[in-house]
Amino acid sequence: MNPIVGRIALSMALLFILLSLIPLPYLLTRHRHSAEFVIDIFALCFSLIFFFLVVWDIRRQVKKEICLRIED
Repeated sequence: MNPIVGRIALSMALLFILLSLIPLPYLLTRHRHSAEFVIDIFALCFSLIFFFLVVWDIRRQVKKEICLRIED
């Protein structure tokens, strides 16, 4: 992954997490069993999965790059 693409993907993942966390306190207090609450939880889960996949891919590429530099 290009470093610019990785940075953009990481920023998008953090934005998605933030945007799914903003309405959560309101939904927890008033609409716990509504469709909005369920969709917000799904959005938070998918955002966290996307975030962890991006972080994993970035760390994997950095590790690969370090191994290549050590071998040279």
